[in-house]
Amino acid sequence: MTARDDTAQTWRDVADQLTAAQIAQLERLEHDEPQTLLTMAREWAAKNVSAEMRFDDVAPPAGAVRTFGWQLDSNWFRDFEGTTRGRHARVQIYGRQQEDGSTRRWIAVRARHLDALDAAAARELAAALAEAADELERLG
Repeated sequence: MTARDDTAQTWRDVADQLTAAQIAQLERLEHDEPQTLLTMAREWAAKNVSAEMRFDDVAPPAGAVRTFGWQLDSNWFRDFEGTTRGRHARVQIYGRQQEDGSTRRWIAVRARHLDALDAAAARELAAALAEAADELERLG
């Protein structure tokens, strides 16, 4: 085993403290200087661990179906997914929660053929959008 393999394995030792996106980025960068990758992994792991401990008392947002890990940009935040509606077009609530517990929510629409809905699918989409808008208003 080369020194490069040892270092790559070492960053993997902290992989259980990294997010999936962070692991994917490190794997894409493995061809770079291994010590740089190890340093990045350790820094991310330290931030992730401190974020989880720091925000243990911040409850998940009302209506959140799935929350993701805390991240630091200029402020700490975590993204979350809310309810999903619809069959032909998926209408889902997403959001971002700040470290003070405040949230911002939005509605996303995804469909393979949104430009070719028949009448029934259009009515279903309209109803799903109206329900999602009502939920956004109710959650504040």
